[in-house]
Amino acid sequence: MTRRRFIHELATLAGAAATIPGARALAQDAWPAKSIRLIHGFTAGGAVDIQARLLAQQLTERLGQTAYVEGKPGAGGTLGANFVAKAPPDGYTLFFMASGHSAAPGLYKSLPFDPAGDFTLVSMVTRSPFVILAGPAAKSATVRDLVADARARPGGIDFGTGGIGTGMHLAAVLFQSRLGVQMTHVPYKGGNAPTMALMGGEVPYIFTSLAGNAMNLIQAGSVRPLAVTSIDRYPGLPDVPTVAETVLPGFDVSAWYALAGPRGLPAAVVRKLNETVAQALSDAEMMAALKKQAASPWHTTAAQAQSFVAEDIQRWTQVIRSENIAPET
Repeated sequence: MTRRRFIHELATLAGAAATIPGARALAQDAWPAKSIRLIHGFTAGGAVDIQARLLAQQLTERLGQTAYVEGKPGAGGTLGANFVAKAPPDGYTLFFMASGHSAAPGLYKSLPFDPAGDFTLVSMVTRSPFVILAGPAAKSATVRDLVADARARPGGIDFGTGGIGTGMHLAAVLFQSRLGVQMTHVPYKGGNAPTMALMGGEVPYIFTSLAGNAMNLIQAGSVRPLAVTSIDRYPGLPDVPTVAETVLPGFDVSAWYALAGPRGLPAAVVRKLNETVAQALSDAEMMAALKKQAASPWHTTAAQAQSFVAEDIQRWTQVIRSENIAPET
């Protein structure tokens, strides 16, 4: 046998071996063999970015390869989602999904991806209430005052959020719809932009996640929390009432964050990532960091996360339609 023929047959055998289940499993067991991109759909400095970086640090330490965060802001996080949906399902492009993802089908007339079917969920990661913050330009001292002012001046009160289609935006439109009031939305591109606008007097109020830098500003006395949107008071702010107990009985909207990948992510990769998320969320330093962000660890199975997101998408699509919230173009 000639040397060329030998090399050719060896390559053929290797190619055939790579097609058998055992060889594929071996390749997946070797994951990760290079750095991992953790994509989100917002700018740097906000709750999504901060928590994504905390998780990326844990992935780096526990998987032995660098995990780095890359924000692709715009269109309420859907630009980042679309990027991941179109990426190869090889475990090297992951998605730090935020709760606004569930609102996208109801808020946008068309999307270039299926919000449920084009993603493989790995695990839920954290959850946190939203909060209504008043800044230096605010006239209302309580959420009841804010509602009374909004009723007296339809469209006369500005409020900021991290952008159209975000969870905080959805909380705000649901708040207005169910109260029968109208305020003027000023969307920002996530990150610290809404809180900076609040501090600078550009807007008198914002709806934002308690996760991120909101807690620091509240504790410093720089802004005033009027109410949280969860059904129960947040333990870290026991004196701040809920929207439900003050103006809207039963109102309950919270932010959540999850780890996902493109559709077709190999089961072995999902399993390894899920185990790593579980370890990360039980890490003492990670838990302390999340507590500072007003975020509660929330590990689930991949199946539980997949079901939760699918149901949440259906729930918010129905809410948006029943509340006659106009879709964005």
